[in-house]
Amino acid sequence: MSSDIASKVNTTSSLARHLGLSRWTVSRALNGHTGVKSETVARVHAAMDELGFSPNLLARGLRGGKTGVVGICFQTFGTPVFSARLIALQNALRDSGYRAMIELIDDGAGLERQVIRHFQSMKVEGIVFVGGPSTSNLSYVEELVRSGEMSVVSIDPVTENELLQVVVDRSWAMDFLLAKLFDLGHRKIAFFGIQDNILYGSLRLKTLRKTAKRLGLDWKRDIRVVADDAFTDMDYASGKGLADKVLREGNFKSTAILALNDQVAIGAFGRFQEEGIRVPHDVSIVGYDNLQVAKHLHPTLASIDQCIEKISGEAVRLLKENIGKKRTKAKQAIIIRPRFVDGESLAKSKR
Repeated sequence: MSSDIASKVNTTSSLARHLGLSRWTVSRALNGHTGVKSETVARVHAAMDELGFSPNLLARGLRGGKTGVVGICFQTFGTPVFSARLIALQNALRDSGYRAMIELIDDGAGLERQVIRHFQSMKVEGIVFVGGPSTSNLSYVEELVRSGEMSVVSIDPVTENELLQVVVDRSWAMDFLLAKLFDLGHRKIAFFGIQDNILYGSLRLKTLRKTAKRLGLDWKRDIRVVADDAFTDMDYASGKGLADKVLREGNFKSTAILALNDQVAIGAFGRFQEEGIRVPHDVSIVGYDNLQVAKHLHPTLASIDQCIEKISGEAVRLLKENIGKKRTKAKQAIIIRPRFVDGESLAKSKR
């Protein structure tokens, strides 16, 4: 194929002329409509690959066609699992025939509104919010859904909403972990970094209180919530700082630690080992997120796997099923139960 021919095939119309097909046939082949022979569809896509041609998705959207693009509005929570979530979501969209337009934002509602409007201007077929939308933008997003202009799914929203949702069952995870530690004989348990002003912290603490009561643990006598506003970044330094805090205070009686996430667990893990406190002989530790590094510690870290691929797959399925549909029903929430990943950092209590 000469470069001269390739340069001239730069629109859907010119591609149709090159193939000797009608523009209508090529357009339907590109949009995945029925009524076009599979051989013709294959021929169109083979020509596109040979010519290096990509249709103008925005132009197709402006003409009322499908762009095949989905916007992802991702609140940056600053943890390693963040990138894993983003990759899994993009892969799930790609496997379903969509392209992702990704916007990473902080918790600013104003920036989120700009992103939503940008997605509208680019004629995306749907939006996946991770953590959002914020309360101040919620009514605007819900109107997009009611009008049928946009299919929207919210993954782990931080505020209550009536949108399609996919949510990790953190309550199950907290109940399971505390019961696990109890079954191992631990009666003095510390929670590292789990507090009300941390993302999803209130939900976790609420569940832990219920579970402690069910198990017969006294919250004031048997449970210690180790938190400090100086260590709220949910990272390795926070874990180390919290461990240092209890070491400096002295008389640390807890035999097990349930950490906010793997980073906090690993940070505490390292600080205790510096002081000759052995894991799990002296203190058991369990994390949350099942980071890859957890498998390379000695001992390995027990954790909770959020099942990110399953979350992403369910979110994309919901989105796809509702594209182009007006939605007036009450919210539909799919609850994903995470899984426990055992590790050498857990052992029966020696005290």
